[in-house]
Order: sequence, then structure tokens, then C-alpha cells
Amino acid sequence: MQSTPFCGFCSLGKMITAKPGKTPIQVLHEYGMKTKNIPVYECERSDVQIHVPTFTFRVTVGDITCTGEGTSKKLAKHRAAEAAINILKANASIW
Repeated sequence: MQSTPFCGFCSLGKMITAKPGKTPIQVLHEYGMKTKNIPVYECERSDVQIHVPTFTFRVTVGDITCTGEGTSKKLAKHRAAEAAINILKANASIW
């Protein structure tokens, strides 16, 4: 169960719809600042081959940990943030 207060869940939906030009990384960071659960990113794996590099990033926000994979570090981090936002939004709908 996420330890973030109910009002934090409500503000996530508002943040996403109010700022459509923001990246998932920015939205998750702003959400973390507001709820005092700053996202922590870690590069779990980088498999760099000549033509197809693969990177895996993990993000932890409070009790939630998600991973994202991509052909660049930026894309992998972006996908990890998106996965965390999707879980936070799902948790918000439970409330």
C-alpha cells in the first residue's frame, strides 16, 4: 500500500492534465516534491552492442518501484517514470 496521503493521489491527476507538455520524469518529480517522496532513479543494466543498445532504469517513489527499458538512457528513464505514474493513477482510482 502506498504511504502517500489521499490528497497526493488527487493532485497527480490534476498535475498530468494541467501540464500536458511535461515529460513523465518531470510530472513524477513534481508529484514527489509535493508528497515528499522524491523519485530515485538507478541504471540497472546497460547492454551496449554496436547497433542495438539496451538500457534498463529503475525508479522508486515511496513504496512503488518500477522499471523501464529503452535504446537510450533517456528513453529507459522516461518509461520507468511512466510505469510509476500508471501505478499511482491506478492506486488513486482505488480510493
